[in-house]
Amino acid sequence: MDDQQLLAWTAEHRVLVADTVDSLGEPHASDPTLCAGWDVRTLTAHLLQPIRVPSWRFLLTAARVRSMARACDVIAERLADRPLREITAELRDRAGTPARPWYIGAAGPFADSCIHLRDLAQPQGLPVTVPVERWAAVLDIIASPRGQESFLPSKGFLDGLRWEATDTGWAWGEGPVVRSTAEALAMTMSGRTAYLGQVGGEGAGRLAERTTA
Repeated sequence: MDDQQLLAWTAEHRVLVADTVDSLGEPHASDPTLCAGWDVRTLTAHLLQPIRVPSWRFLLTAARVRSMARACDVIAERLADRPLREITAELRDRAGTPARPWYIGAAGPFADSCIHLRDLAQPQGLPVTVPVERWAAVLDIIASPRGQESFLPSKGFLDGLRWEATDTGWAWGEGPVVRSTAEALAMTMSGRTAYLGQVGGEGAGRLAERTTA
């Protein structure tokens, strides 16, 4: 996928997240999301990370706390320490800022913007999402070697299964089939247990075991 297309889509998604969060407002800032330990405020602030934090600073933080995941937590908590409307205003105002993190490039913020939109909207019962062709692009990213390092809940999570999207024709892997929409596949591939009920195929049981282990 062309970087410029990914950057343009990411900008659209940042505005969509900001609009969605503003529709919820400060009373919902502490509501849980599908990201363990992150409420609506923290998740929204996390989307500012590639805009505000250069790769070298993120790597220094990760070295200090000895974990990439923990570095994301630390940075998100820092960026979230203010009223929700200030966070959404910055996300909207700087939506078009191009970001290409050192390891995964423009693909990382793009996939993040799709997945995290549903992370905050799904628990609220909101249907807001991105077009199906963009979910197909997310699946390509997750299944790539660097995507697997960045988005899977555990090493080898996709192995031994065939993943098939019912709405795009996208498929990847070998083994018992895990079948669902592109959105549901992307969310389950990235460890979201809330989507397991939307997945079918003979590999669904094995997937559930891996996801809940």
